[in-house]
Amino acid sequence: MTERESGSRSRTRRAILDAAVEMFSKRRTASLGDIAAEAQVARSTLHRYFPDRESLVRALAADVLVLVEQTVQEAQLDQGPAREALQRLMAGWFDLGPRLFFLFNEPSFTTTYPQAAQWVQDFFTRLDEVGKPIEELIARGHADGVFAQSLPPAWISRLVWWMVYIGWEAVAEGDLTRLTAPTAVLQTLESGILTPGRLNG
Repeated sequence: MTERESGSRSRTRRAILDAAVEMFSKRRTASLGDIAAEAQVARSTLHRYFPDRESLVRALAADVLVLVEQTVQEAQLDQGPAREALQRLMAGWFDLGPRLFFLFNEPSFTTTYPQAAQWVQDFFTRLDEVGKPIEELIARGHADGVFAQSLPPAWISRLVWWMVYIGWEAVAEGDLTRLTAPTAVLQTLESGILTPGRLNG
C-alpha cells in the first residue's frame, strides 16, 4: 500500500470514528447507515473498516484510550502548581466529553463486573493505567492542601471524571453550551455551588 493510500484510509477511518461519536452521543441507537451518512461514506465503505456495531464500539474505546493518554501528557500534570495543572487537564479533557459520554452510556460498558466482556474489563484496566498521572496530581494537590484534605483523593478523582461527563450531558440536553460548559465544570470543581462568603447561610 502506498503512503498516499495509507493516508486516505487513515482519514476515512478517522471520519467514521468522529461521525460515530457525533451520532452515538445524540442517539445511542444510531445505525451504521446513519453513521456512514454522517461520515459521508458509503455504507459498504464503513463495513470494510467496521463489519458490525461491536467492532466500531471497540475501535471507539481504543481511540478514547489514545486520546486520554495524549491529553494527560499534553497537560504536563507534574509541572507547576496543582491547581494550574488541574486547569490544564480540564481544558483538554473536556474535548473528550462526547466520547466519554457515549462510552459510559454504552450497554457494553455498563454491564456489572465481572459479567462484562473481557475486552471491556481490559479497557478499564488500561484506562486506570493511562489515568495514573491524574491520580498522582490529585495526591500531590491533596498533600499540599490545594485540594480539600477533608475529601479522600479517590473521591476527588471520581469527581474529575464525572464532572466532564455531566458537563457534556448538560450540553447534550441544551442546559449549557459547548462554550459555557467547561467554565461551569471548572468552577464547580474549584469552588462548589455556594457563593463565596455565604457558607453559613
